[in-house]
Amino acid sequence: MMMNLTYKELRRLLAAVDLRAPLGPRDYFLIVFGYSTGLRVSELAAVDVDQVTWQGVARECLQVRACDAKYRHSRLIPLNSLARKAVSKLLAFNQARGFSVEPAAPLFQTKRHTRMPVRTMQDVVAKLRVKAGLDFQVTPKTLRHSFASDIAQNTGNLRIVQKLLGHKRLETSAVYTHPRRDEMARAVETLAERV
Repeated sequence: MMMNLTYKELRRLLAAVDLRAPLGPRDYFLIVFGYSTGLRVSELAAVDVDQVTWQGVARECLQVRACDAKYRHSRLIPLNSLARKAVSKLLAFNQARGFSVEPAAPLFQTKRHTRMPVRTMQDVVAKLRVKAGLDFQVTPKTLRHSFASDIAQNTGNLRIVQKLLGHKRLETSAVYTHPRRDEMARAVETLAERV
């Protein structure tokens, strides 16, 4: 079963990033943007600057291109204030590091100024999980799962989750509605309070 991050665990993951490391800010914004959009890791790796900015300003929505999406089904994902702030700060970081911020440039880049591969993204998240001391597997898919679970919990509307995640069937989105561990712990603790 895929676990989702509590807000405290998400903060621990972000706190594990060494922002003074050469690519630390990139890794930080990778976590923030991944959680804020619920993108699949392949979609995250495929994001270009022009998908998230217009004339240097963060867009309100991200258009996931059909060629990058599973089942070739494009979709719009609203960018919340946290995602827009991450885009702006990441572009400033990229520009300061000499990375391209041209419209066709990848949003997430390697030290060699190339598109950050899926495997590298997975490795970054795995290393941060260890550094954060989280005792369960955390991957970019965990960020997606956490995004979907939090949206489902906050709205109670699986249709929204379905549209945001790009699922064809509503039943597929139901997988992302698992309660968080802290919620299960609180529910079980209520039993102890009765005795």
